[in-house]
Amino acid sequence: MKRLLCGIILTCAVLCGACGSSHKTVFEGDPKSEAEAEYRKAVKTLESGSYEDSVKAFHAIKLKFPYATRWATLCDLRIADAYRDSGDYSQAAVSYQAFIRTYPAHPDIAYASYQAANCYYEMMPSDIFFLPDPWQRDRKSTSQAEASLAAFLRRYPGDENAPRAREQYAEVRRRLANHELYVAEYDFKNDAFKGAVLRLNELISTYPEAENIPKAHILLAHSYLKLKDPISAKKTLQALIDKAPDSDYAQDARDWLARNPNIP
Repeated sequence: MKRLLCGIILTCAVLCGACGSSHKTVFEGDPKSEAEAEYRKAVKTLESGSYEDSVKAFHAIKLKFPYATRWATLCDLRIADAYRDSGDYSQAAVSYQAFIRTYPAHPDIAYASYQAANCYYEMMPSDIFFLPDPWQRDRKSTSQAEASLAAFLRRYPGDENAPRAREQYAEVRRRLANHELYVAEYDFKNDAFKGAVLRLNELISTYPEAENIPKAHILLAHSYLKLKDPISAKKTLQALIDKAPDSDYAQDARDWLARNPNIP
C-alpha cells in the first residue's frame, strides 16, 4: 500500500510481489475526525485478514460519512485491496478500475492501475492449463493483463511497481507467444496450412522478441511448402537466418537453402 494522504504514513516496506499488503500500516498521531478514526479501525480489520468484515466496515464509513471525501475515497481503494488480498482477483480488478474512472486525478491512481493489471495477471491460467486445447481456452484475462500492464508502463515508467510490472509483462507475452505457436502447430498437424500461415505470421510480427520465433519460422516455411509455395518458404528461412543466425533452427534453414539453390 502506498503512502496514504493526509498524515497517514507507512513506515514499513513497500508492496511485496503480487500479494500487496503483507505489511502493517502505522498511523501518525491521533485521528482528527470520527471518519478518520473509523477508517483506521477498518484498515486494521483489513490487515488482520478479516477481509469480509473490512469490506463491510469500509462501506459503512462511506454511508455514515458521505461528505468526508478523503476517507470515502480511500475506502473505495481499500475495498479493492480487500478483494485482492482475499484472492477475489476478478472483483478486485473491477473495483480498481472503478476507482480509476471515478477519481482520475487521485494521487494513488498509479497504484490502482498497477493493482488492476496485477489482478488480471493473477487470473491467468498457468502454463500447464494454458497450452492444452488452446482453441477451447479463454484468453481474456491474459489479454487483459497484457493490455493493462502495457498501459501502466507507458503512463508510469518510474513507479515503484514498474520493475515488477516489466517482469510480468514479459511473462504475459511469453505465454501468449507460446499459445499462438501451439495453435499453429495444431493447425499444421490437422492439415490446416493456411490457418497455420496466418497464425505464424501474426506471431512473428506481434511477438518478435519471443524465444519461440525461430521455431515459428521453421514451421511457417514448412506450411508454405505444404501449400506449394517454395518462394515464400525460402523468404521465411532467409528471414530466420537474418534474425537469429546463431539458433539451431538457423542451421536447419541454411541446410535447406543449400539443398534448394534453384528457388528464385
